[in-house]
Amino acid sequence: MSLPRLLLAPTHRTGIASGVAAVLAEIAGRSQTHTRLHHLGVPAPCHIWDRWEGSSFLDPGLYGMQAAVDLYSLTVAGADVSLLCTAYGLFDPGPAGVWTPEQLAIRLDAPVVLLLDCRGWGPTVGAVVEGLRIRARDINLAGLLLTGLRDRLHAEEMVRVLRRPDLPVVGCFFQGDPLTWDGTRAGLSDGPPAGSLMSLVRERINMGILENIAGQRGFLPPHPTSRPREREGPLVLVAAGRGFTPWSRDCIELLRSAGARVRRLDLMTDTGCPEHTAGIIIAGYLWQEEIGELAANRVLMQDLRQRLEEKVPFVAMGGGLTYLLSRVRDAFGRAHEMAGILPGEAEILDEVDEPAYFQVRAERDNVLLEQGEEVTGWVVQDTELLEEPVTLGYALSLSQDGWTRRLYEGASTPRLLCSRLLIHFASCRSAAARFVAACREFEAGQSDGVRNLRRS
Repeated sequence: MSLPRLLLAPTHRTGIASGVAAVLAEIAGRSQTHTRLHHLGVPAPCHIWDRWEGSSFLDPGLYGMQAAVDLYSLTVAGADVSLLCTAYGLFDPGPAGVWTPEQLAIRLDAPVVLLLDCRGWGPTVGAVVEGLRIRARDINLAGLLLTGLRDRLHAEEMVRVLRRPDLPVVGCFFQGDPLTWDGTRAGLSDGPPAGSLMSLVRERINMGILENIAGQRGFLPPHPTSRPREREGPLVLVAAGRGFTPWSRDCIELLRSAGARVRRLDLMTDTGCPEHTAGIIIAGYLWQEEIGELAANRVLMQDLRQRLEEKVPFVAMGGGLTYLLSRVRDAFGRAHEMAGILPGEAEILDEVDEPAYFQVRAERDNVLLEQGEEVTGWVVQDTELLEEPVTLGYALSLSQDGWTRRLYEGASTPRLLCSRLLIHFASCRSAAARFVAACREFEAGQSDGVRNLRRS
């Protein structure tokens, strides 16, 4: 399989590459170009990743480099173009320190456009780029995107200093542009990028050069697992939409590969689950500023409680656990009544820490893991539990290098798993299959019940 693709990578930790990639993906999508957008490393909660057909990330720290390559091949199948981005510097180690964006660029044969922060730089930047070229000899460093430029004169000077026939400058962003910031988040706060922002990117970036760079690619290995037809298998709902971003589209694809039919569950607007729902997953990031509107959808919450009473297999991880609690306090101290499926209360934090990685062990059988099974998972600490839902019994235990004791976390029943921790299905390939098997079992039980009613 051959696919145009490129990686946008900064020189240092910043969210600007993620923001530019998201806007480019939106531009391509609106022109009917089927685009896949991947973030290298777990992205922080951010609205731009609420794209049902493209909210994916690759993180070898969770499941290894080969699994990352396999996931990529699986999720880009059928796409017209692939955009990759990262908040980490090109040569900087990602989370857990086991990979770098450079290593993924090599494995995926992805041409690299380097985002170069030019603030405070003069002609000396030419020597810096020469050093980067030497360091990047194992990858296809194919273009430069200049950021933080002072004015037009500064831009002209930088372009003159950096001009090389084999390393074109594809665009320039100036201090004060909406796509210039220092944080690791992408910085876009309101869903799909506005038309003015897309116009800015079109103005600042030479799209022709960018398309040529994306075409400098080789072939990807085919993924060994064929995707089942959508009409087959049990129906699994995955929470997404405004107010909630799913943990990864890659996990959704692995559910499909395990035999499930997957549909979106919009926590904001849906009033109930389809009649033949056989499994529900609410895993990912809760949008803090939308908590009031999410809490107002009492009809859906009542339906979810009913589904749990019917023993529908249910997974709630990360923001999903918060959604199931009795009450959540927002950053202004206002209390919001939530689903009330789990006892407990949480408080939304003003500041969100970097994702933390843990070695996870199942303390009892649940819908994803067998007792004793171990995987790598992560936590984005965006809420603090004031009262933990421990009445169901702890589901997992966590550890990190250097710990002398394990931390017990989450709760479970034979049909329910809930945890602040997020588990990627690629870190335990049997997890998706185990969940789909539980959904099939539930579906078969429902069918048997209908047949028994008809006989009576």
